[in-house]
Amino acid sequence: MTFEHVFADLGGIPANRLTDPQGLAGLLLAAANAAGLNPANPPVVTVGPRGVSAALVCHGGHVAMHGVPEEGLCFADLAGVSGALPQRGLDVIIKRLGAREVRTDARRRGPVTLAIHPEGS
Repeated sequence: MTFEHVFADLGGIPANRLTDPQGLAGLLLAAANAAGLNPANPPVVTVGPRGVSAALVCHGGHVAMHGVPEEGLCFADLAGVSGALPQRGLDVIIKRLGAREVRTDARRRGPVTLAIHPEGS
């Protein structure tokens, strides 16, 4: 089994798009839907003195965002088991936030093979 994992640093986002808890909750749900992920619980959005955090735990994956509205910055992270399409969810986030600067990365996550340590022999 493998996980598809995408993440992005986003900049140039209008502050009001990162300070609306209801809008961010809807964005998490839209991104999960686009990625083919099924929510396990309702989204959680917390706005505090150090920015905004938003997360949606899904069956077999997640959608998470951390932002600093006054700086127009956001980090987005999506992952899902094989068959999920997290890049589609990330595309929704990028478009709806109106990010002008985008840096993305993607990884395939999977089983870890244990290393053999000679010092233990």
